[in-house]
Amino acid sequence: MAPRRVAGRAVWTRWVCAGLMLGVAAAASAQSLPAEARLEETPVAEPGGSSLDPGGDVSAAADSSSPGAFSNVPCMAGRDTVSVLGAPLHWTGEQWVIAGGAAAGLVLVSAFADVAVRDHTQSHQSAALDDLTRIVEPFGRTYSLAVLGAYGIVGFVFHDAEARDTAIDGLIATALASGIITPTLKAVIGRTRPNATTDPLDFHPFSGSDLAFPSGHATQAFVVASVISAHSDQLWVSATAYTLAGLVGFARVYHNAHWTSDVVAGALIGTLVGRSVVALNKRIRSGDHTVRIAFAPIFEHDARGAGLTVVF
Repeated sequence: MAPRRVAGRAVWTRWVCAGLMLGVAAAASAQSLPAEARLEETPVAEPGGSSLDPGGDVSAAADSSSPGAFSNVPCMAGRDTVSVLGAPLHWTGEQWVIAGGAAAGLVLVSAFADVAVRDHTQSHQSAALDDLTRIVEPFGRTYSLAVLGAYGIVGFVFHDAEARDTAIDGLIATALASGIITPTLKAVIGRTRPNATTDPLDFHPFSGSDLAFPSGHATQAFVVASVISAHSDQLWVSATAYTLAGLVGFARVYHNAHWTSDVVAGALIGTLVGRSVVALNKRIRSGDHTVRIAFAPIFEHDARGAGLTVVF
């Protein structure tokens, strides 16, 4: 396919898009784990309102090894969504510094690795690598869901709580990272794939589908790998999961479908979202926190209405 260009595009516009690409990716993913700390807050009701506890302690359903534990999945998914997607709103100065460092790291990867790695992989193709990448690449899509499905089946059939929780956490993290964060960034940033341009700074925000940044395959592969790793205390399990996820990322670069920075950003998003979801859900299942909904009417001289506050 011939490279796609936009005549007369200003250089500064390209760099603004690059900055947006890297900064938004960091803000969407970096250091979402500290959101877990907010679970320590003491639940309170809004002054003048009534506190409604929809079901009490969301993890009071007893043991996650029982089928009834699944009744809490919608509430868990809701809390995970608010905590992970809303994490940047609660970052401290230190966390913003870390996010900035993540963005700077992606800038360096983009500046020094994107073209060099693309050129190297495209000039060093082999039958062995063709076979390897063809086998591992689906683990960034359908195969990863099959893996989570296998964990779910084992959990149901053998009443294995850890396997069942792995499947649940993996599906929730997949919905957040692969279903919301990565597609949103792709649409907003509009980076052209390397198989359609020779310019790593070719951006067309809100230009449609088949966009590059971040890599959806890498996001999905690292979501599943991070969830499996977080639920296992076996080193070989974690090593296998992350190695396979890394090979998925390599396959996307090898097939000239993504720049290296696309894959790095996808891996960052997938890993942090996956580990955040596991950490949050472990706290919910442990039964040490109650979710409360506070409803309070608003009566002021120039306004009438109501306020709804969800306290985690």
